[in-house]
Amino acid sequence: MAYQVKPFEQGVLMALLSLTHALKQTPGFNEEALARAAQFFKDVPAGGCESGEANDAYEWPLEVILKDVSYIEKMLENKGN
Repeated sequence: MAYQVKPFEQGVLMALLSLTHALKQTPGFNEEALARAAQFFKDVPAGGCESGEANDAYEWPLEVILKDVSYIEKMLENKGN
């Protein structure tokens, strides 16, 4: 069973998506360093977030950071649909 995101969490995730998009569009931004850090935290989850719904919830924002700019831009073009 997948983790059910609450409205506040959804808003935080969309804010993170917006910030990630802006950062990745910034000239000279080290996208590789951001991806390495996000992948590290996925590979080494925080205590209590190793499995199940806790892991689903924990990994969600990290997956947002790992999204490709083209994916984010497509979301924006389609108004999130």
